[in-house]
Amino acid sequence: MSLNKWKYKNPKNHFEYLENWMQFSIGLANYVKQVNLPIKLYISVPSNLLFSYFFVFGAIDYDFRNVSKEALLGKYLSLKKGQRILYKSGNQWVAHSVIEVSKIPNAEMKAIVVKDRLNGITYIPQTRWFNYVRIHDNEVTEVRNIRRVSNVENISDNIKFKSLYSDYNLNLLMMQNIPRTYLYTNKKEWTDNISIIELKINETPVQLDELLFDGTEGSFKNFSFIQQNNFPLLPNESTIIFVGSSRSLRKMDQFKQQKCIFIIDQHESNEKIEELQMKIEQEFLMEKGQSLNKDILEFMDNNQIMIPKGVEIFAWLSKSKFGSSK
Repeated sequence: MSLNKWKYKNPKNHFEYLENWMQFSIGLANYVKQVNLPIKLYISVPSNLLFSYFFVFGAIDYDFRNVSKEALLGKYLSLKKGQRILYKSGNQWVAHSVIEVSKIPNAEMKAIVVKDRLNGITYIPQTRWFNYVRIHDNEVTEVRNIRRVSNVENISDNIKFKSLYSDYNLNLLMMQNIPRTYLYTNKKEWTDNISIIELKINETPVQLDELLFDGTEGSFKNFSFIQQNNFPLLPNESTIIFVGSSRSLRKMDQFKQQKCIFIIDQHESNEKIEELQMKIEQEFLMEKGQSLNKDILEFMDNNQIMIPKGVEIFAWLSKSKFGSSK
């Protein structure tokens, strides 16, 4: 991971190399993503909104660069009754409900069994999965009728994505279509201000909102917002990013099995910050936690990333989760 050649557009509309805190935010996201355990990380910064933009991009960039066919196969094999997939027929994508994953009758080949147009069943053989089956919704619901879906993006044709990632990775991500990065924040504030971030990567200028898709305007998602009144069950490999101490306090206990990042603004209410710090301290002590700050320092040093002055950071892992953190 080399961020030394990445640039951002400053307020004077000139591109210049990333500032230290920008590199640090992206690098920190990469550290969190490469750890294979549900670590927790508290970080206090001068502007948690700005910091969160670079952290989210760093997390999604990591997801895009580290995808495997085996991981996607695992998602196919673990599909449950009631989940929705898109199945490509000609040039048309059609949403089907999964009935089960089993085998084709009288054959050894695995197949995804879906409800068809006549309320019967169709077997989609494994040989077609990676090119014709796209996971549409990770939620398990009742088995529903099929329907055509018109707003299905082909991210392999996205010029911005193609300048950054391989066709192989883009196709796997498009078919998996399940975010591994989730954001709990003020959605309106976050989306209203994201246009201020413009980067130049590999000499390609990109608006940050050209790379982040939450499924609002189409069917592809590489991250997702968590709504205040909707806290879904998320895969254990998910990374949950909380922006602000109030949101962290409100729902941090619901995501014990996932990686959680608490990005706190130093200008927030001292009372809320102290309450969050006390909760974290109690959790750390009661669970006999292990500090990971030394690991972060080594990671930043190995990647030639400076830790900005004035930043407070504490990363930990509960005793029950101890093990290899790489």
